[in-house]
Amino acid sequence: MLVLALLGPPVVPAGLCAQEEVLLELLGTAGEWLRYVHRNDLVVELPDDLGGPAVTRTSIRLLHRVVDASPESIDYLTTLEEVTLEVQPPPPELPDLRGMQGLAFSHTSDRSGRTLGLRLPGQDVEAGPGLMEQVENWLGQLGFPLLPDRAVSVGEAWTETVRVPAMALGLVVDYDVVQTRSVRLKEIRSTRRSRVAFLEVVTSWEPAPEPGGAGGGVVSLRGTAEQIVRFDIPGGRFLGSTGSSDLEIVLTPAGAAQYVAVRAQGRQLTGLSASSDD
Repeated sequence: MLVLALLGPPVVPAGLCAQEEVLLELLGTAGEWLRYVHRNDLVVELPDDLGGPAVTRTSIRLLHRVVDASPESIDYLTTLEEVTLEVQPPPPELPDLRGMQGLAFSHTSDRSGRTLGLRLPGQDVEAGPGLMEQVENWLGQLGFPLLPDRAVSVGEAWTETVRVPAMALGLVVDYDVVQTRSVRLKEIRSTRRSRVAFLEVVTSWEPAPEPGGAGGGVVSLRGTAEQIVRFDIPGGRFLGSTGSSDLEIVLTPAGAAQYVAVRAQGRQLTGLSASSDD
């Protein structure tokens, strides 16, 4: 956002105008909570001999509760209050997600949202870095991308390229891909109650040069996703996001002698449905 300043006659030339910088950071105090709802609709173009096209809908209700906060970090207890999966046409068997209902895990993040610690239910030790990266990546897909660790102005972007297992993308096989996620501060809007930052998030996936992990039947995975994320600047919280994704997976089905290319196109929606300050 350009801040136009008049220093008295004559008018200051446009080239001397300053650009506003804002600090985007997570805020919260112990006891506060945020409830989000997420929906992901996915159209999977399978060949007829593998069941034909299918439409899936995954719905999640998520509760973030602030346990403690310091100037450097925030401790959360996150609970998956509801997880459902619908598939049309219905397959012979669906994954049983009942075990995920009520699953809660404790995690600590810095003010930019980077995971510093993670503890799963029933475990006395911290999770390893691999699992922490998967949880962080999953939260990014839900619409909670990493924030910059510095003040930024409209138009600035921050990018991170990491190697992640395909399991972190919700696939049931373990295969490494290179993920690049770029976040750009698109604009800032003022409302009666707050100031909202709109973040443009573009994520791309490419096959890792040297595949790692078990691999399963996957030969390669590539694709892109785009999101528009809304962030409440003074409240220090995400308000919601909309997005779309396009993936192409090349695999070798069990018992098949040739590769099959499967395309999946998705639409995602995440929203803040309730909070402790409502």
